[in-house]
Amino acid sequence: MRTSRATIEKLPKIELHCHLDGSISMQTIRRLAQEAGIKLPVSDDDLRQKITAPQDAESLMDYLAPFDFVLPMLQTEAALELAAYDILDQAQQDNIRYMEIRFAPTLHTSGGLTLAQVVAAVTRGLAAGERDFQVKANALLCGMRHESVDSVLTVVDLFADGGLTHLAGFDLAGVEADGFPEAFAPVLEKVKANGIPLTLHAGECGCAQNVLGAVEAGASRIGHGVALKDIPESWPSLVADKITVEMAPTSNFQTKAVDTLANYPFKQLFEAGVRVTINTDNRTVSGTTLNDEYEKIADWYDLSETEFRQIARHAFDASFMSPEQRETLAKEF
Repeated sequence: MRTSRATIEKLPKIELHCHLDGSISMQTIRRLAQEAGIKLPVSDDDLRQKITAPQDAESLMDYLAPFDFVLPMLQTEAALELAAYDILDQAQQDNIRYMEIRFAPTLHTSGGLTLAQVVAAVTRGLAAGERDFQVKANALLCGMRHESVDSVLTVVDLFADGGLTHLAGFDLAGVEADGFPEAFAPVLEKVKANGIPLTLHAGECGCAQNVLGAVEAGASRIGHGVALKDIPESWPSLVADKITVEMAPTSNFQTKAVDTLANYPFKQLFEAGVRVTINTDNRTVSGTTLNDEYEKIADWYDLSETEFRQIARHAFDASFMSPEQRETLAKEF
């Protein structure tokens, strides 16, 4: 029996894959623009066109265009703090009990901030949101794949800064090329050597081999992983290794990671025992909420409440939360 929207809204949720710069609410974007002295369209409809990906986006590049519009507004400590706080405010409305918010520190230094200042500002926003809303949160730091290995290593070095809190794991994001895990081998070796939890964007384009490379490099979670549809023979090893796949239905169609519902592997992976989870990816750019994503999956696959709770349990188990956070939330999941 299809799970109703009312039931979906009540379910406790965990979100593992949400990008800071793609998820800021419109009212907060207006406030950030004002503070940055950036002129915005007066009408909400016109602004929405600039901050939301087109439904008929041609490619991942097309989908990423709104990020360039918002990024100049996120170059001060106050702006980053507010952005992180705003996302937890939205998360509470989805009944999200824990979430991980990812961002690339190197993208927020054009106003003169150091990488450590960027991270400290975001995590202050998360700490304030945790105080005001019923949501626990941590940050995932992203290296950008278009940057040099040396640049990405400076992001990994931030994990050694004892003054920074709420740091839960590392990711590589951005446009995906075949064989990226090998190209960033020195980064991934350092991540592993330092025991930093690892999730990697992989298989968001047709690069199925990247998913296997990411797992080999030590990733316990895969961002998107849609290309797994092409290598079903690998699924049993993903099940055995308890690899979790962070899927984002709306985004996966917008980026052209998949073209038709028949080709979307969510249900097949779930039924094969692969630990799939449901995420927004970018709330604003994709014009969605986690309740909306759950509802989409309910419409497509007729999942029961028990199955949704199982998916949330996958997210709980795979999260990079602290032992204290895990203990606090264990009863709900």
